[in-house]
Amino acid sequence: MTDQCNFACTCIGDLHSWLLDEGSGTVGKTLNVFDTTINIRTDKDELLVVTLGKLRSPANLNVTPSIANMGFKQLVGEGAKARIQNENIGKQPRATLVVGDAIILLSEHDTFRNHFSRLEPDAIQIFANNFHRIFSALESQAQANRLGCLLNPDMTTRGLFAGFMDQLISDHAILDQHEFNDRISKALKQLCGKGPGFTPAGDDFIAGYLAMSNWLSGTLKLGDPVIPGNDFSVLTTWTSFKLIEYGARNLLDDQGQHMINCIAHSNIDAYIQALGLISKRGHTSGLDFATGMTIALFTAADRVFKTSVLKSIVQVLDT
Repeated sequence: MTDQCNFACTCIGDLHSWLLDEGSGTVGKTLNVFDTTINIRTDKDELLVVTLGKLRSPANLNVTPSIANMGFKQLVGEGAKARIQNENIGKQPRATLVVGDAIILLSEHDTFRNHFSRLEPDAIQIFANNFHRIFSALESQAQANRLGCLLNPDMTTRGLFAGFMDQLISDHAILDQHEFNDRISKALKQLCGKGPGFTPAGDDFIAGYLAMSNWLSGTLKLGDPVIPGNDFSVLTTWTSFKLIEYGARNLLDDQGQHMINCIAHSNIDAYIQALGLISKRGHTSGLDFATGMTIALFTAADRVFKTSVLKSIVQVLDT
């Protein structure tokens, strides 16, 4: 550990705006510490991600250090308490989040809230008609040193994508939305906790699939969203499960929100560009998330607009 370092908050996710009004005291406990990220489990049982990165999210607290190149691992130990300190400086209250030797001033910040565009009438059909371009972009990313992702599996993920696609094709014609959701929830559960990475590849796929599926369910008025519960949480880590839950609740970061809005505006080129950008996240995390979103989009296309994209994707994989 080193001496204390001050950080300025540049953006706070709407999920954690309550911290600004919280009285002094403990608000959570550190689970994981990396050079650029602290994962905190709050007393409200939510995931607070303190990050030096620029990516905004409802779950993130974006900060900049007062000392150049200062990383969190030098300042915070796993298990450290997260505490709020409130002071009055003149007439202005000042809230500070203290985690180990990281001192984060919360008084000046932007707040990030998700904003999703209205779906254009022909957007889903346009994407379905161009599925080959989109899926080819995913496959290209998968072959670019992403061994272990669902589209380029290792021993921990082998057969997972093919098995899920077989289940989707078998069930996608079910008319009752509630029954379909139950079937797909069971199929997604088979992926939970599977694969390499801090967040397993299967979990990232589930988060992306439910993010897109639930957004489309609300937009197209298909029925209630699928929100995973304890039957999922026991299969993976708490942190990874919360990221699945946030995907399902459409609490998405800039990149996930942008992908949905690309679909809403029928912008295939921008969507493919976004696939490349998000695929840079982690080893396979971003790519598996994007794969899940894309397959959920094509599931809706097959179910609502009677296309046959899912079968076509399987045929591409078999060639």
